[in-house]
Amino acid sequence: MKLVSITNAVKIKNQRIKPFLGEREYMATGGLVGSKIKTTKVTYKTKPSRADLLVSINQLIVARMKGTNKVLLVDKNNCDLIVSTGFLVLEVQTGWDPGFLYHFFVSSFFQNQKNKYSIGATQKAINNNKFKNILIPAITLEDQKRIVKIFDKADSLCKKRKQSIELLDDYLKSVFFKMFGDPVNNEKDWEIKTLKNVTTKLGDGLHGTPKFSDTGDYYFVNGNNLENGKILIKDSTKRVTYEEYKKYQKPLNETSILVSINGTLGRVAFYNNEKIILGKSACYFNIKKNEVNPIYLYNILRSDFFLRYADKNSTGSTIKNVSLKTMREFPIIYPPIDLQDMFGNVVAKIEKVKVLMISQSEELETQFQALIYKVFKGDL
Repeated sequence: MKLVSITNAVKIKNQRIKPFLGEREYMATGGLVGSKIKTTKVTYKTKPSRADLLVSINQLIVARMKGTNKVLLVDKNNCDLIVSTGFLVLEVQTGWDPGFLYHFFVSSFFQNQKNKYSIGATQKAINNNKFKNILIPAITLEDQKRIVKIFDKADSLCKKRKQSIELLDDYLKSVFFKMFGDPVNNEKDWEIKTLKNVTTKLGDGLHGTPKFSDTGDYYFVNGNNLENGKILIKDSTKRVTYEEYKKYQKPLNETSILVSINGTLGRVAFYNNEKIILGKSACYFNIKKNEVNPIYLYNILRSDFFLRYADKNSTGSTIKNVSLKTMREFPIIYPPIDLQDMFGNVVAKIEKVKVLMISQSEELETQFQALIYKVFKGDL
């Protein structure tokens, strides 16, 4: 299959913001997660300097940053957005289907090319000139529309499986509320304890920077590495040697829970013997055995109750920070331990189902991406 320059399919648009009255919705690059959009209201005076691009219906926006797969096909629901200059705003050219181009830009076929051409000393990204080096298969408009129908059906299957997994999470929340009630109101009149009552250790991470090593076997993790109960080691996670680990290790063990307390609040993970140094944007605590069920406590810390408490008692206007004192005084509704254990057993059973469904979802996604790659490479 013939490959042609991406400039045949799209044109870079740089429609800059002009002075406006009142407030408008602004989306940073971090505000686009999958197909979900998170915006903030800005005025012309308060908008950040990066909030400087307008978008229109059927344009595509693509994150410039290397290793960041964020793509949006603009529709009538989000055509009035201001977006960050961290995005490329692309105008679809005649003879090209917007849906086909959306699937192209989210594919590994495009993302690998983008990463290859990304430049920069600290944060690598693709600029306008390098973007013109991207190649795309020359496919007739009729075939593009046919391919989009196939892709959309496969994508729909992947999304439905992900929605099923989300429903399991919603079910667990409903079980929690049925057994324990709302932690905010404590309508079941449970005993109240603070986090320090049920933990033996509570401390924060390293307030400094260790020496990094590309060959190190240990990792320097922060609050943004905590996700869905696990410590997520990313490609960008810095490595350290054993010598650095020994200098800065914290007394973590099988009872430890980690919580983000700086920046993005409320990320929670269990410690599972990972080889890590903990950074200052997270804290840790070790649970008193037989005092509280760890799964019950984990769900309390993931609740809106904790997020509201953390936000209310945090410092900082743009970057929120929660002190260790605030964490120690966090009030926890404390039902009988046997009831907590009962909830933990329910969660364990649901998690087994969830693990299976996640595995199936990942397999579907892998097959879908393989299909996309074959189409764009010209193997189909």
